[in-house]
Amino acid sequence: MTSRHSSDGVWGVVTVHRPAQVPPLLADLAPQVTGIIVVDDGSGSEFDSIRAEVAASGALVLALERNSGIGAALNRGIRCALDKGASAIVTFDQDSTIAPGFVDALSAAWEHARAHGVPAGPVVPEFFADVSQAGPPAGHGVVHAAHAIQSGMYLPAGVVDQVGLMDEALFIDLVDTDFELRCLDADLPCIVAPGLRLPHRLGARYRFPGPLGALLPTLTLSTPFRYYYRARNRIVLARRHPRHRARLRRDARADYAYFLIAWMLARPHSTMRKLLVAGFRDGRAERMGRMGPALMTEAARVTWRARPLPDAESA
Repeated sequence: MTSRHSSDGVWGVVTVHRPAQVPPLLADLAPQVTGIIVVDDGSGSEFDSIRAEVAASGALVLALERNSGIGAALNRGIRCALDKGASAIVTFDQDSTIAPGFVDALSAAWEHARAHGVPAGPVVPEFFADVSQAGPPAGHGVVHAAHAIQSGMYLPAGVVDQVGLMDEALFIDLVDTDFELRCLDADLPCIVAPGLRLPHRLGARYRFPGPLGALLPTLTLSTPFRYYYRARNRIVLARRHPRHRARLRRDARADYAYFLIAWMLARPHSTMRKLLVAGFRDGRAERMGRMGPALMTEAARVTWRARPLPDAESA
């Protein structure tokens, strides 16, 4: 999927896994980039027809044989874009949506920082799913990112050359946080494009019964297996990035509160506890990559003691 536009040289990389349809994002993205690479992260042969529709739309489709994680899927697409001469790459999940001018706004924020001599690495929209990613000002109208999520992230080729690719061993969860911290260590901090928004659904929304429902009428929960990866990778990042200990401790406290809520709402409790304990244990032992098949089977049996809202869908 190629087009001529004001940001020639920028390629889009969109990761998908078991998509229900051709992501509407592709039609919105096509006029804004030189080309689109869609990386299917091991959806399997039953999704051949959807992949064919994606290819028919003009996108280049790369299909991974097995589910290899967001880091591996992103890296496959980024490498391909760089091989095609991309000056920058903008990455997306399949559930993201963008408005006209989205990519140009990211590019303009990076060019503005460079023109004023402000070091800048990746660029993200100021708002992701209505959550601000903005941090402290860096001067000259440039704003650092406090947290950077990879969907909607603009990656200049030079940043990738200097910092490297995503860490595939993390598999999923905190892959973007690790990359953001590595950029900081390379004096290429992530910045935001002021006012830019990326609508996106974070997990599935549930309504809870009983006393907890009075305190938290609705809450977003991830697919149960994700809690293993988040617990494991929290430990890994804390060891890997000692310079950022204060921030990682703050983030970890918020995660641990959600882990407790997830444990309280999981059925059975014992399986969610097993997932979290295994994550902490494997993080300390630095056992990386995909979780074992036996644990994955157990995670698939976990359900939530809550009522899904009509727009809820797994994440």
